[in-house]
Amino acid sequence: MDDLIGLAIIFILVVLAGAICGLIALIKLSNLKHEVVLLKTKVHNLQPNTAGQNTTAVQKNTAVQNNAQSANLHTSQVSMQSVNSSNIQKGDELLTEQTIKPTISSNSEHVTQTVHPASAKPQSGHTTKAKPVKQSSIELLFNKLRAGFEENWMTWIGAIALAFGGIFLAKYSLEAGLLSPVMRLSLGGLFGLGLIAAAAYLHYKRIVFEGFNNYIPAALASGGFITCFALTLLAYSNYNMLSPTVAFFALAVIAISASAMALRLGPLLAVLGIIGAYSVPIWVNTGSGNLFALFMYVGFVSLSAALVARKVQRIWLWYLLWAGHIGWYLVGFSLFKNDTIWLMGAFALLSVIGLIAIPRLGLKLDVIEHRPHSLKRLTKVFPDHLLLVALIAPLVFAMAIDSFDMQWQVISLISIVVILFLVLKNSRWDLWQGVALVTATVLVLSAEQTQFTPELFDDALFIFKNEYGLGILLGLALTAYGLYYGKKKSKRLAFHITAAFSLFVMIGTLYAIIPNSALSTAYPFWAVILFLVSAALIKLAQQGTTLWQRFTYWVGANANITLAITMLLNDSGLTIALAVQVLLISVLVKRHNVPMPHWPIKALVAVLLLRLTAAPWLDNYDALTILGLHWSIVVYPLCTALFFVAAKCFNESKMKVWLEGAALHCLALFITTETSYQLVGHYPQFDSLSFYEQVLLTCNWLALGCVYLHRARIAGSLTKLYQTAGFILVGLAGLFALKTLLDNNPLFESIYVGELPLFNWLLLLWLVPGGLTLWLSTFIKPINAKATPFILAIAGAFILLAINSFIRQYWQGPYIYLSKGVSDAELYSYSVIWLVLGAGTVIFGHLKNQLLIQKLGLGILAAVIVKVFLIDMANLEGLLKALSFIGLGLSLVGLSWLFQKLRSRVS
Repeated sequence: MDDLIGLAIIFILVVLAGAICGLIALIKLSNLKHEVVLLKTKVHNLQPNTAGQNTTAVQKNTAVQNNAQSANLHTSQVSMQSVNSSNIQKGDELLTEQTIKPTISSNSEHVTQTVHPASAKPQSGHTTKAKPVKQSSIELLFNKLRAGFEENWMTWIGAIALAFGGIFLAKYSLEAGLLSPVMRLSLGGLFGLGLIAAAAYLHYKRIVFEGFNNYIPAALASGGFITCFALTLLAYSNYNMLSPTVAFFALAVIAISASAMALRLGPLLAVLGIIGAYSVPIWVNTGSGNLFALFMYVGFVSLSAALVARKVQRIWLWYLLWAGHIGWYLVGFSLFKNDTIWLMGAFALLSVIGLIAIPRLGLKLDVIEHRPHSLKRLTKVFPDHLLLVALIAPLVFAMAIDSFDMQWQVISLISIVVILFLVLKNSRWDLWQGVALVTATVLVLSAEQTQFTPELFDDALFIFKNEYGLGILLGLALTAYGLYYGKKKSKRLAFHITAAFSLFVMIGTLYAIIPNSALSTAYPFWAVILFLVSAALIKLAQQGTTLWQRFTYWVGANANITLAITMLLNDSGLTIALAVQVLLISVLVKRHNVPMPHWPIKALVAVLLLRLTAAPWLDNYDALTILGLHWSIVVYPLCTALFFVAAKCFNESKMKVWLEGAALHCLALFITTETSYQLVGHYPQFDSLSFYEQVLLTCNWLALGCVYLHRARIAGSLTKLYQTAGFILVGLAGLFALKTLLDNNPLFESIYVGELPLFNWLLLLWLVPGGLTLWLSTFIKPINAKATPFILAIAGAFILLAINSFIRQYWQGPYIYLSKGVSDAELYSYSVIWLVLGAGTVIFGHLKNQLLIQKLGLGILAAVIVKVFLIDMANLEGLLKALSFIGLGLSLVGLSWLFQKLRSRVS
């Protein structure tokens, strides 16, 4: 044990001796660098203007640089070898003009630029300009960090070693029983404070560097703060020497002191302070669950960190601040109770002001900007939008799910006021009006969820109470806000959008939640409000100063009128109203030539298509009718027509392709759903489809797949989307066709196919799919030519089954299963009909000069001949049987000769 203690003492003495030597070296290094600055200034003042003199000046500066480099290496060797004079001389001999790169402080940066080879003029007197190399900000940051690490890695490793040395020394003294716990921790604390004091002294005397590149003092201070932090935790957790409250405040003071010292020693120490400060509640949990104390502490830390980050000017310090502040804010939602809801709301709103508003607008919120901005620029306000959503969204979510409705609702109203107030201060936040509108909508929905009572609707004045009165009030208030400030700042489009659509959104929300039995009472009041606001918007549109203002007010007026008409209808009325709105917007864009971005119309169309796609399988649409007709008979064709007409307004743009695709999708939905509904009285239930539903869906989806593939040829950027949709539909049709062939085949089972010849279920079962498959092959060929023969073979199989089934149905009636047998007349009719078809195919191929079609026709004729002689005449005996085979051979030879002759004519 004594040996170990002796070794520890020797080690400490060596460390102290090295530190003293390093300190001497650092002092000399600082003096040399000050001399370099003075020499640079003198040389710079003596530089003449001629080219030759410039060259001389550059050479002198190079000599100065080399001297500084010699001093650098010289000083390093002094530090490493305890000021050995012989090594200093060797260091001077080792230096050359081409081996050492200058290392000068930030205050002497122009010296580096003067002596840098790239900035010196060539001997010929011609100026050579280096081409700038473009680098991303990430690459620049990485290169900067790497350069800093290469220059200072020993410093920071030393700082870490000092911190761990203090910790391990305290731990060893505990295990060895040398000192009492209080004494050990006190000595460790003194060691850490000594490092911090040494760092402050070095910085104050400017012994090392100047400014924020003061890495060595920062490293020493980091080691000291880490030591103090660890020892405080050790005293709290291992020795129980500190209460949770005392430990909490002690750790907080250490962390915040590190952040404060970072104002002088640089950003790296600020990282340590910020992380340490935000982590204190993790290390020390008092168990009280005091949310107010937690938020007070987090707010104080965030304020301190903001001051440090603003002073140090490093963006990643702000990232740490945002992450820590919002992280504890979200943790607070797991601790809140009924009496802390106000605290949550106040903390969120103060965070919005402290983290977003004050950094942008100043402490007095007097840095105001009213300039209008484009939508593209408004969406790229980082990090303001993300911070606002991170702070407001949890409040809105909690309001939507929590039962303490009144407190959340008041907080939400205050949030809306604060957001709209900040919008007036900075036009870059105009999109926040949308956040306010969404918050208002959720507020109305949460009020409906918590206050719904059936007795409410017995009173006709319910439209002025609870969520219904609140919704109307919010809609009118937001509309008035948009109209008033839209008039004063006519070029800021967001105000006009708020004025045009706020009431539409709020009444639309109320319309969605009101029971149908109460709609008759609320409708007259809502309709009057909608028509009055529409009239005001139309009037303002006529007096508008900008094109966007007039366009927005026209669209808003149309939306309000459409909603008023929709409320007269039923659930599908809103779908029709929105589809009409798409058409009206398209017509206005064309009439006024508005350079409107396409994404709002695309978003509206996407919502409509989602609604139309899901509607057939929703319970409230089962028995829905419009004007005495089932809703899908009216809605799908009407929406298809509206989308096609709207597409005509966009000439050849991508928007036209989008709208035509929407119309095609509505047509697909109509064909898919209505055929099944008319057939079996309900929409397709894919887990229990009947034979007839499978037949219809096969034809429908195969036809639609071909239409989508046809559209893919002219869809431009949407080609892949159309091709994918087309192949999916074709694949589903193929699965149903295969299932019908194997499980529900009328040739094998007793399935009713119809009484009439030709016009029966066999037409849809095989003939129509055969024709569609032929059409499909024309789209497959450009995409995958190798798959075309396979598709043609499937088409041929469909047509073969169809013709033979038609013949059998003619003789057998509505049931054609094969176990019923075959009459001679039916047997001979197959031969006659296929003989005619084969001959016709040969003639058609000859007229069109298509050798493949001719081969197909001759193949049909050959098969018919084989069938006649082997099957139709199978009952013949003797000479007739021999003659039949002779006739078969002669017929085949004749067909072969005919084929050769036709081929020779084609060639």
